[in-house]
Amino acid sequence: MSTDYYNTLGIDRGASDKDIQKAYRDLARKYHPDMNPDDDSAKAKFQEVQQAYDVLSDEKKRAQYDQYGAEFEQMGGRGAPFGGEGDVDLESIFGGMGGGGFEQFFGFGGGQRGPRPQKGQNLKLSQDIPFATAVTGGEFTVNTMTPDGSRKPVTVKVPAGIKQGKKIRLRGYGHPGQAGGPNGDLLIEINICDHPNFTRAGRDLELEVPITLAEAIRGTTIEIPTPYSTIDLKIPPGIQSGKRIRVPKHGVSHKSGRGNLYVTIQITLPKSIPDELASKIDALDQPSPREKLTW
Repeated sequence: MSTDYYNTLGIDRGASDKDIQKAYRDLARKYHPDMNPDDDSAKAKFQEVQQAYDVLSDEKKRAQYDQYGAEFEQMGGRGAPFGGEGDVDLESIFGGMGGGGFEQFFGFGGGQRGPRPQKGQNLKLSQDIPFATAVTGGEFTVNTMTPDGSRKPVTVKVPAGIKQGKKIRLRGYGHPGQAGGPNGDLLIEINICDHPNFTRAGRDLELEVPITLAEAIRGTTIEIPTPYSTIDLKIPPGIQSGKRIRVPKHGVSHKSGRGNLYVTIQITLPKSIPDELASKIDALDQPSPREKLTW
């Protein structure tokens, strides 16, 4: 190996410690065996560079080398490049680089050569689903990227009771990974479409049901649709408009069961009422329903 350590590092004899360290870092990166796996000459050069740095970075060793020159090695002042007291601490040389140290500086780590595998970025999209699907569960199809990089339709299952804005994750269906890393994921944000009749309140459903004036006076049984079947709902005589009737276990499905359905009665008056009938209604002498109406 060369005994002209200054020439090995490409610096002059008056170089500062900072100059020595910079020269070593540049050359060590250039000739490191992991960067040149099949080049024996690079490995030998790397050993020379490391040996030169071991001597010139040590104040006492550098002084002995400057005094004795080529005889310095024979006097036992030289440090061993790969063992003993002359070990070069690569971690201390390349530390403080944002936490990556030596591995980050060279772009590899953990025994791997070349760039580290990186997971691909996640892919995001929004999907509209019917109100009924959100309540009882179901599925839909999207065209997306498969783990092998091709594109094809993928069936996505929707759990019963899913909420507005909830995200469904499909692992491996995002952007391709780098350097052999896994694909990213597909994140599908759910948008629940409105229903023409039903609304949702957590695990419960709300439904307004119109009835005629005659049905409200006499009482009746009507059929109403629910997410699971059509049921008979009993309307008691004299029911008031705005009355809520609870139908158990006909609401939103979830892991522990179902919510409730609340039916709000709305009395629909006829478009025209004969004067004779109106007179009979007036004769009932009904108290004003607005007596307690205040500001």
